[in-house]
Amino acid sequence: MSIIVGYAVRSGALVLAETLAQVDATLEIERTVATDPDHPTMFLWVEGGVDAFDAAARDDPTVTNLEVLSEVDGQRLYSMQITEATEIVLYPAWADLGAERLQAYHADGWWHARSRFPDRASFATYREFLENHGVEFRLKHLHQGTKTTGEPAHLTPQQRETLRLAYERGYFEIPRAVTTAELAAALDISDQAVSERLRRGYARLIESALRVDDGRTNAE
Repeated sequence: MSIIVGYAVRSGALVLAETLAQVDATLEIERTVATDPDHPTMFLWVEGGVDAFDAAARDDPTVTNLEVLSEVDGQRLYSMQITEATEIVLYPAWADLGAERLQAYHADGWWHARSRFPDRASFATYREFLENHGVEFRLKHLHQGTKTTGEPAHLTPQQRETLRLAYERGYFEIPRAVTTAELAAALDISDQAVSERLRRGYARLIESALRVDDGRTNAE
């Protein structure tokens, strides 16, 4: 029976390690295209310090073909391909085991992920791979893939901060006690950025509550 696992990993041998050691930004993987499994192409959103991230990533030997696909109020969607300079590429390690990445983001020095593994044996094999390659690992939660309630929603720190403030200030009350513009002023970001964070946060909460796994974030 399949299992859902929430975990975090950290290693200086992973993709963008050099960049992320210099830049305080949150990265959210939207999807991964693995035409070449050992050198997959990542599509990721960057929030906070985007200019510094851009400069550092373009000099980072672990990625190439860096391209800005979209920019929304300071948040940027990038595509980039992992290179041979990346010592540990995680994608083939879990994909070859039949696992599916449901979400992944980088914050606070760790890559956070939520994945579905075919069974406990395949997950144990993946953990062994991480241990053998010196990748730090933190287990957040693990449960059977058929579980329908009680799974924690995996939000980025920015999504969590925005949703918490919106709740505390009555955004979800009827009628609303606060507008997105007022939330934006409190967070020192734009109205559009608040709307983006809320929409993505809603999606994560719905996936968690209703067990909707769309598979869009098959991340590195």
